[in-house]
Amino acid sequence: MTKALDWIEAETKANAAFHIASADALCREANALLNILLAGAGASLAYTVNLSEKGAAAWQVVGFASISGFLFFVAALTVWLCLRVRPIMPPANEPAHLNQPGFDVEAIRAVELRNRQACIDMNRQRNDNVGYWLNCCRGLAVCTPIIFALAAWAAGG
Repeated sequence: MTKALDWIEAETKANAAFHIASADALCREANALLNILLAGAGASLAYTVNLSEKGAAAWQVVGFASISGFLFFVAALTVWLCLRVRPIMPPANEPAHLNQPGFDVEAIRAVELRNRQACIDMNRQRNDNVGYWLNCCRGLAVCTPIIFALAAWAAGG
């Protein structure tokens, strides 16, 4: 049984490490998207002010103002749904929980494998949720030209 537990524990550690690395990768991707969104939103806002000062047509001002507002909204969604700090389970348990005098080490290891599975499941669900919303925010960002077109059309352009 010890040889089997050694192998299962090694696989469990690798799996837990994978999910933690995935959480880091999702965070980096969300930060990159946020930077792009904020740059686009800020540039659109600056261009809106520029157009407004030059007396440009209303459809242009409204179109670029809508882009700016929309991109700031998508940036807020990215922060709230993808970058907000949320719990992540560690790849190993604490010594105080593992040191159980009076219990057989093999029994403790078997119970700990169930605990690790619960942690892996939680991290996977966390990453799936963040990944889903990151993809949604990316999809919304791609819709930016449609927002411009609809706003410009509504303003009479």
